[in-house]
Amino acid sequence: MKKKVIVGMLLMATFAFGKREVPDYKAYILGDSKGNVYYEYNDNKELPLASVTKMMNILVVLDEVHKGNIHMDDLVPIDWEAVSAGGSSIPMKSGEKFYLRDLMKAAAIKSANNAAYAMAKYAGGGSTKRFVQMMNEKAKSLGLQNDLEFHTPAGLPTHMTHKPMDVGTAKGIYKLSLEAIKYKDYMAIAGIPETYIRAYGSDEDIFLKSTNHLLGTYGVFGIKTGYHTRAGFNMSVASTEENITTVTVVLGGKSIKIRDNKILDLMGKFHEKYKNKEITNTSKSLIDIPVKDGVKNFVEAYPSKNFSEVVTKNSDVRIDLDRDITLEAPVKSGTVVGKYVVYKDGQKVFQDKLIVKDNISKKTLLDKIKEKIQNI
Repeated sequence: MKKKVIVGMLLMATFAFGKREVPDYKAYILGDSKGNVYYEYNDNKELPLASVTKMMNILVVLDEVHKGNIHMDDLVPIDWEAVSAGGSSIPMKSGEKFYLRDLMKAAAIKSANNAAYAMAKYAGGGSTKRFVQMMNEKAKSLGLQNDLEFHTPAGLPTHMTHKPMDVGTAKGIYKLSLEAIKYKDYMAIAGIPETYIRAYGSDEDIFLKSTNHLLGTYGVFGIKTGYHTRAGFNMSVASTEENITTVTVVLGGKSIKIRDNKILDLMGKFHEKYKNKEITNTSKSLIDIPVKDGVKNFVEAYPSKNFSEVVTKNSDVRIDLDRDITLEAPVKSGTVVGKYVVYKDGQKVFQDKLIVKDNISKKTLLDKIKEKIQNI
């Protein structure tokens, strides 16, 4: 009888320790704006993107705007393809027209699929198919062809589009997000919590409320949410807090609450552990260099750029200087007198020039006589 009890206890222990907890999300990544990654899970796993796809849509449209091929004040005609997109949408009728900037707001803020299709067809020269090719070309230009694959302009599932699903990795969306935050016109829209638009000539407002419930928390100012049943709840969040800009991506959350809480958890852990440290400042000299035959015996050498780095309280940061031992007068302001290298935990993270800001003239004969008299 005693043996049976022991065996039972062993079986229970094996079951308890062998049980693998399944997370309530499929992948995540958190990194800073310089490309340094701090937390990741399944970040290379290919997953459905859902409406996070619209991020690439908007970037490609803005590229066409920046090239001058189209304009934000253009009136975009609405046709049956846009009207029949399905899923999240705004009130829209075939034959109506919307300003391009308002369609972009609808796609970015409310995640309206019909607005995304209308934008795509217009920017693609009348061809949605051509526009999707442009999306994939953009991914390739960013080196993300192995991380992102687009088949539609909005991210809708296959049963609605009859096309393969738009897929990608958390790492790919993180890198795409780093590109997105360079677009000030996109970020200005992505950070709007709510607004109104209307069809051209209409007197009826269309209310847009952001699907990003985290705007303003931890300095969140974007970027894009996504959901369908196959994808789960996706999100890419850009945030600036304590002088650090980060991007956090969660894919495959089981609910909005789980997705958002995971993002907040990751950002909380990050800011608890890391801080932004000023390493060099152009107004603070790094070293004094002797000047031979100058009216001043030393000149201060400054970094030519400001530099800061994300560090922990235990990070080992050092600056190695490679500079002229002495200078000979005259010395002109702006003269490069060497370089410096910044190391964090033994890794080179930055290199810059050392310059002087003062003009040091050469001693005249009278200066030398005065100096000898003072030394007597």
